[in-house]
Amino acid sequence: MMKIFGLFDLDIDGKYFQDKETVKKRFIKIFGILLILAIVMSSFTLFGFLFFFLLLFAFGGIYLVEYYSDELDEKYGLYNFNNLRGYSRQIGAFTFLGYSTTSLSVLLICLCAEINTVKSILIAIIFALPFLAIGLRFKTFNDSSLEENGEIVFDAGYEPNYYFPVLAICCYLGYIQGFFETSQINTIALILSTTFCFIWIVFPDKFNKIIPFENRTKKGEALYLAIALIVFFILLSQFTTVPFVKVMGFIE
Repeated sequence: MMKIFGLFDLDIDGKYFQDKETVKKRFIKIFGILLILAIVMSSFTLFGFLFFFLLLFAFGGIYLVEYYSDELDEKYGLYNFNNLRGYSRQIGAFTFLGYSTTSLSVLLICLCAEINTVKSILIAIIFALPFLAIGLRFKTFNDSSLEENGEIVFDAGYEPNYYFPVLAICCYLGYIQGFFETSQINTIALILSTTFCFIWIVFPDKFNKIIPFENRTKKGEALYLAIALIVFFILLSQFTTVPFVKVMGFIE
């Protein structure tokens, strides 16, 4: 299926993203077919249009990043990298930024599930936070974190693929849990503690100046993220009264 739609094919000049014309054709091909299917299905169900918009919101952002990759490269050095992976950390950061539009799919799902509008919007914002935080801090989650005085001196740098899942765990557990707490004090404490861990994870370059170890090395990066998770779960356990299984709807 991926081969048919031409997804994930590298340019012949070695760029990570395709040229504009290829991206445009692929977008029209994929979403044109989905739109036709949605129209055909609309005569007996609205699920086709729902599925169409879910995919459009989920992948529309990454198509924009790919479409404007040359402009991003010209301004931010997207294809300049100092590693052996064939792509840069900044590409990873911008990719997460593109996928932040998935939060619109989450919003649509929440509204279809008849969750009230305010809570639906808050959930969608929370879902987008890890994507936006990593993506908008592309100058930190960048291959430049491997360098010092023009020389590569560290073996890890700030790797967005490592930071994102830890950040997602903190955001999705901490902020969402706050919706279900009956105590206002616990809700405020959860928001504040989650925000502290959020800042800890998103600003590793700032904390690197005050912590007693180098968090750009592989071991330092693992230790830095492990500390964030440990602190987060300790705080979460202190201010949580509603069981996780109830938050997830497994029990009443």
